[in-house]
Amino acid sequence: MARRFVNWAGTVRSRPREWAAPALEAEVAERVAASPGRRIRVVGAGHSWSALAAPDDLALCLDQLAGLVTVDVAAGLATVRAGTRLRDLSAALAARGLALPIVGSVAAQAVAGLIATGTHGSSLVHGNLSSLVRGLRLVDGRGQVVTIGADDPRLDGARCHLGALGVVTEVTLPVVPAFRLAETIEPIPVARLAATLPDLARSSEYVKAWWLPHTREALVYRYQRTDEPTSTRPDPARQRWIDEHVLHRLVFPAMMQLHRVRPLVPPLTRLVARTLRQPRRVGPSTLMLSTPMPARHRETEAALPLAEAGEAVERTVGLLTRERLAVAWPLEIRFVRADTGWLSPAHGGDTCQLGAYSSGADTDRYFAGFWRELAGLHARPHWGKELRHGVDEVRAAWPELPRFLALRDALDPTRRFTGPAQAAVLGP
Repeated sequence: MARRFVNWAGTVRSRPREWAAPALEAEVAERVAASPGRRIRVVGAGHSWSALAAPDDLALCLDQLAGLVTVDVAAGLATVRAGTRLRDLSAALAARGLALPIVGSVAAQAVAGLIATGTHGSSLVHGNLSSLVRGLRLVDGRGQVVTIGADDPRLDGARCHLGALGVVTEVTLPVVPAFRLAETIEPIPVARLAATLPDLARSSEYVKAWWLPHTREALVYRYQRTDEPTSTRPDPARQRWIDEHVLHRLVFPAMMQLHRVRPLVPPLTRLVARTLRQPRRVGPSTLMLSTPMPARHRETEAALPLAEAGEAVERTVGLLTRERLAVAWPLEIRFVRADTGWLSPAHGGDTCQLGAYSSGADTDRYFAGFWRELAGLHARPHWGKELRHGVDEVRAAWPELPRFLALRDALDPTRRFTGPAQAAVLGP
């Protein structure tokens, strides 16, 4: 019996009939061509809360299809194999004095997966990682290798692909000289947060905000480019090790057990908020813009037009306060530059990405209330988080969906890469 698929959070499980682990693009093409009638899902890091990557028939694990293919310093481009983890890509580029212009929060994701769902950082100067793609290669539903270059009109459809177009094997991304960032943290009253969002979003090249429920202040994180050396006190790399191996693996899980006791939630969140206040730090961009691998939890996230962001934050803060929900995880507020990806959450306009995170008994109530509060605010879901949207909602939110479906018909006419989760949001 084939082994189970379980995502990182343990919230999505499936048991595909078969697993395969090709190491070369040619092996991927051969496997697809030799498996007519099979439904195929690509499995990467599994760091997604949605069921889009869950395989039920043939699972293709791309862990062996990893590493840099080419680096063109003069053109500022790097081509990488699809199974490469973001952390490994960043390390390989750093060894050459290079970096991506922006990264997502979690460095464990695979390149093909993070572009598939519109993974993002926080900046109105840079788009999500899907928008960075300058070209890609994929194996289509016939087992043929398809190259989609920078001038190909299909590229905007393939950027945020949901795994529905084929097996992505290589991705070309822009690279820049490696740079360091100085992090500063500013506390502001949560009562003022919503009104300041438009100005806050443009106050730095990289900026985000966190609010821990049951606290009076939100924390605004800004990152400025600097020529200063990396900090030694505190050392960002050493602090990251402590955060991941001590706080998130030991301390926070123990606190989450106490979190089950409702009266203890407010003091717990206030304690956690104090641990988030760090002195000014300087470090490599890839380290400063990513976060420690957190304790296991659940996430849902909405992409909203900037004009609607303040009201969305006010409604969510009101929900948590009014319902007295026992939530000990931050409400994360990030920003993403507009792009032209057909299924990108930032398609057509700059967005505020409002992330609701939780664990424990009140999570379902929180997430249901979160989306209920955002009704009428033109919110789009993040494809990689828990999805509570059907076909009609997706059609209304993404005007380019018909073009994407036409591209899917051309590349995968027999729907070999459309599993139940894709069908639920794209249509049968």
